[in-house]
Amino acid sequence: MENTEYKAAKPDIANIIAWFECELQKESNTGSPVDARRELIRALAIFSGISEKQIQESLEDLTRAQNDPHINETENERTSK
Repeated sequence: MENTEYKAAKPDIANIIAWFECELQKESNTGSPVDARRELIRALAIFSGISEKQIQESLEDLTRAQNDPHINETENERTSK
């Protein structure tokens, strides 16, 4: 890839991410968020070199941590309760 293409791609990616954030705020979209999520995982895998499976597992871990407040507690916090 030419240097100019590389330089142009970086802000485009940032703008696409911002566009996704706007779309996520809408009540309804014409497309499926499940399909968009799958394609974003694929794109990140290509871009980062991390496998789709590893990305999926990391997302599952993050979801568990967000849904269980005890996951982020330290051992001392747990035993002092």
